[in-house]
Amino acid sequence: MLTKFFALILFSILSLDTFVSAEVAKGDLGISLNYPGIGTRYFFSDKISGEIKAQIEKDIFVGGVRGYYYLSSKSQFLLFVGLEGDFTSFKGKESKGNGFAGEVFAGGEYFFARQFSFQFDFGPALISLKDDDTSVSVSGLEYVVNFGINYYFGKGGK
Repeated sequence: MLTKFFALILFSILSLDTFVSAEVAKGDLGISLNYPGIGTRYFFSDKISGEIKAQIEKDIFVGGVRGYYYLSSKSQFLLFVGLEGDFTSFKGKESKGNGFAGEVFAGGEYFFARQFSFQFDFGPALISLKDDDTSVSVSGLEYVVNFGINYYFGKGGK
């Protein structure tokens, strides 16, 4: 499934106009499809946006918020930095529990069509989980990579 997702993204980028001019602005609203989840983003200004996101995998749920700061607001390729906070729950054959994650990330969005962009970001995340039955806790620093496709309603991607 992951290979098909990457193939679709690559095909979309190569088949569309490579000279798209992107502009994000205050009030823009978008949806994001990422592997394996979905998000909704709102621009509070030309350079600051917030996103509510959820990711669901078999027996794992991660839900949280992200804050983005865009280094520019007018370009085909937009660079950003941001913060993320998540709640997570898991259920396996031998354990069940929940926890949290906090991440600092950097990345970019490439607009391959007027209202569509491909997004990639990465960064260190502090993840802390606790098993409900045994009260065993584990915390650690992991590096997280995120990617997805965004669609902006209305004005996005001018």
